[in-house]
Amino acid sequence: MHLKIARAFLCAATVVTAWVLLSLTGPAPALAHSGPGPERDLSSFGFDTREKARLDGDWWFHFGARLTPQEAVAAANADEFGLLHVPDDWQSSETVSETNPHAHGTGTYVLNVTLPYSNGTPLAITFPRVADAYEVFWVPANDLTKANRIGGSGAMTGPIEASLIHQTFALDQIGEGYLVVQVRKELQSYGGILRTPVIADAALLQSNAHLNHIIEGTIIGITLLVAALNLFLFVVYRKDTATLLLALVSFAFLLRSVILAGTLEMVFGPDVRPLRIRIEYADILLAAWAGYTLQQALVWRCLSDLGGPLVTGVIAMLGGAVVLTAPLPFVTEQLYAIQMYCVVIFGLILWTSARAIIKRIPDAWFYTLGWFVPLAAGANDIIVANTYQGVYLANHAFVLFICAYSLKVGRRVTSAVSRAEVLDLERSNLQQLHQNALDTASRDHLTGLLNRQAFDNELSLAWREKDYSDQGISLVIFDIDHFKIVNDTYGHPAGDDVLRAVADLVQAANLRRADRVCRYGGEEFVMILPDTTCDNAKVVAERMRNRIAALTTECTGNVSLRVTASFGIACADPNSDLEPRELLLRADEALYHAKSTGRNRSVTYVQMIEEGAETPSDDLKAAG
Repeated sequence: MHLKIARAFLCAATVVTAWVLLSLTGPAPALAHSGPGPERDLSSFGFDTREKARLDGDWWFHFGARLTPQEAVAAANADEFGLLHVPDDWQSSETVSETNPHAHGTGTYVLNVTLPYSNGTPLAITFPRVADAYEVFWVPANDLTKANRIGGSGAMTGPIEASLIHQTFALDQIGEGYLVVQVRKELQSYGGILRTPVIADAALLQSNAHLNHIIEGTIIGITLLVAALNLFLFVVYRKDTATLLLALVSFAFLLRSVILAGTLEMVFGPDVRPLRIRIEYADILLAAWAGYTLQQALVWRCLSDLGGPLVTGVIAMLGGAVVLTAPLPFVTEQLYAIQMYCVVIFGLILWTSARAIIKRIPDAWFYTLGWFVPLAAGANDIIVANTYQGVYLANHAFVLFICAYSLKVGRRVTSAVSRAEVLDLERSNLQQLHQNALDTASRDHLTGLLNRQAFDNELSLAWREKDYSDQGISLVIFDIDHFKIVNDTYGHPAGDDVLRAVADLVQAANLRRADRVCRYGGEEFVMILPDTTCDNAKVVAERMRNRIAALTTECTGNVSLRVTASFGIACADPNSDLEPRELLLRADEALYHAKSTGRNRSVTYVQMIEEGAETPSDDLKAAG
């Protein structure tokens, strides 16, 4: 039931919006020819009370050859001009022909104006938007042979140069006269006076211009900051694509703010106007697509359904290609197609929101209601763009929108990052516990050295690396001399104290990181020395032997003991055919040869062979 209601609401909203847009983008009315000429009596207007006189309504209008201001005033007074509502596009049935489908050419506007007869308050006139170039003249009513140029923007002759927006000119004239505006249109499908001219106190217009610049700069600064913030959040936490899409939406409206402020023309000159118009239209497509994709990411927290974003993205890319390459008059004439794309996007956003609300997705109502502010402002801008009346609100609305959504998504990302940090900490603790368990399983509980099982694993690893080393591998086995006598005489606790002392000494011997020391069993220890020659292994064994011989151990029962150790050393060259077990056996034989020849010495396997030794007896091994 809820789904049917949502679908019905969506269809109704889409149909109504489409009907409004189609009615707004229909052909403009024909020029009106009527009796008395248009006039504005501003002689007693309250300019000194900071009021503004809007020059909207009917003006005399002539399309065709460019007339001088004096000729235009004379023709208007002779009722040779038609009437055209200002602001509006002059394209109509009387200006369009088969050879001139976009009504390119020159148009002349004339308005009879009576200004105050005293110039106590300096006045100025501002033209918010005129397409494409224009000049403004004043012809005094008491001398129709004179024409004073008030100002202008763009090139009226030669290569077309578009005018700048929001141009203000001083109006020093007094009394009755005629305001003549000559407009040249060659770039776009629409042209003429597209925003209402205003006469007001010059200081008031200047302060308003400064205020507008401050507002525009603030909007640009906030949008840039929000875009950078969301991009940073995406870098910090890439699992939430909403931050990247918010940065993209912010960038799109940052670009729109820069365009509407006239910054591109001020920086690069009027010649950039055609490119600026193309970028403005393409930016609308980008903002609409990014907004729809953003809603998907906000509501579902991921882009699980890529069908809608992919299809609308392809359409936006194709539209952008047309906007950037097609003739400019054709592009501006197809503005309604871009507006219809925005309407479809609006419907898709509503559809996504309705599904999320029905499925009780968290925050679905917030993300849905939040869209109505920029969407209402966007609908207002569509109406303003087609009627040339009103104020553009989309930029202001979207600043509020992206700020509110950035705060919401920022909290969401912060919460997710906090949860991720907690999970990482728990994972780290579990890994540490796991490692501790592994260490406990591989460590000898008495000495803290690696145990026999760990020795087998470490020897296997070192053996695999042997063939890639330059010096092979060496194995050193050492045994505490007469350890059985220590146990029998002073007890096993004293023996344990000796084992711990020897283990601590070996661990503090500053061996290499790759070297391993293990307790092989009883009083027997073994050292694995990767990438070590037999001579170097003998040096290490001698250093250990001397340190053990100099060690005094304070044992249980107030007994101080000093022990010695015997060392056996065996080595294997890189790519040797020996097996690990054979190397261990050689080291063991060298150890017992050291014991059989006096103990407290270190003997290599090669040295043992040179001395003509035989395999030690089991009785000797048992004696220690």
